[in-house]
Amino acid sequence: MPANISHNFTHSMPYNTTQQGYVLLWMLFLVASLGVGMVATGTLWHTAAQREKEQQLLFVGNEYRRAIESFQNIPLPAGQQARLPKTLDELLLDPRFPNTVRHLRRLYPDPMTGSEEWGLLKDGQNGIAGVFSLSEATPLKTAGFAAQNADFANQPNYRGWVFMAHASETLVAEADAEMGGGPSSTASQSQGGSAQPSDPADLERARRVAACSTARLQGNLACGGLLDQGDRTGWQTCMAAANSTYNNCMAGL
Repeated sequence: MPANISHNFTHSMPYNTTQQGYVLLWMLFLVASLGVGMVATGTLWHTAAQREKEQQLLFVGNEYRRAIESFQNIPLPAGQQARLPKTLDELLLDPRFPNTVRHLRRLYPDPMTGSEEWGLLKDGQNGIAGVFSLSEATPLKTAGFAAQNADFANQPNYRGWVFMAHASETLVAEADAEMGGGPSSTASQSQGGSAQPSDPADLERARRVAACSTARLQGNLACGGLLDQGDRTGWQTCMAAANSTYNNCMAGL
């Protein structure tokens, strides 16, 4: 082998080894950076997905709450008494009426677990007074809830988000507050029982408040079809109209 060739080969070895080392380090750094980026992206995606499920839980839970309130407070045929539903299926078809009366369009699954099973809050007569998620996960949302969900603040898990129906006397008190009046005279009974106003005028007012609330629920049910179809803009417009109708109904008391 010529001397110059041997010399060039000998001096090229350290250079190639060093270059390969730099390439290897760069590749390791790239792989590590990609790994960190993927973990960060996955965390952000999981957080966003959980927040979306929380919003769905608030919507669905409040739909169940309104349906239970409608079942409890709707004016009934002669011979029927106010009560809470024994099963969630009774919200789809109220057995107390000879005709079809619905308080809920369909049964919704629990957004947090994906299951059809809900935790059920029951009264002494085995009536369903509210629903809650069976998820033990820790909520991301801890504050800023609407007044009806104020008890959800700082709950350790989603089981603490109990969507409990308000009693009839609560609806009457809310109507009085909106009208600027004082609290109504009601005789409070055990949870799940109906409130009995002390005079005919209060009884008529309670019935009219219940009618307004039932009309609002029926409007919400109609709007829900738009949301099921993915028309969120149409749903928002429909809900605004339903709320306006409810406010006008209450203002006419």
